[in-house]
Amino acid sequence: MSLSVAQIDVAIAVITDGTQEYTIGDREYRYGDLEALRQLRKDAVAVEAATAKTIFQRVRFGSIT
Repeated sequence: MSLSVAQIDVAIAVITDGTQEYTIGDREYRYGDLEALRQLRKDAVAVEAATAKTIFQRVRFGSIT
């Protein structure tokens, strides 16, 4: 299951606000998983940035890629 940046942000916010655990789908995250969540977020941001190219980023030398 691929998590979105928004889902990961919610999990991080809930855990840092005092709740000791948070469940997304079938996976449970705890306070000790914060570093793993932060790394997942970095990866998700990179994936979303790579897939969300605009038309201007896709156009090269007069042809759409």
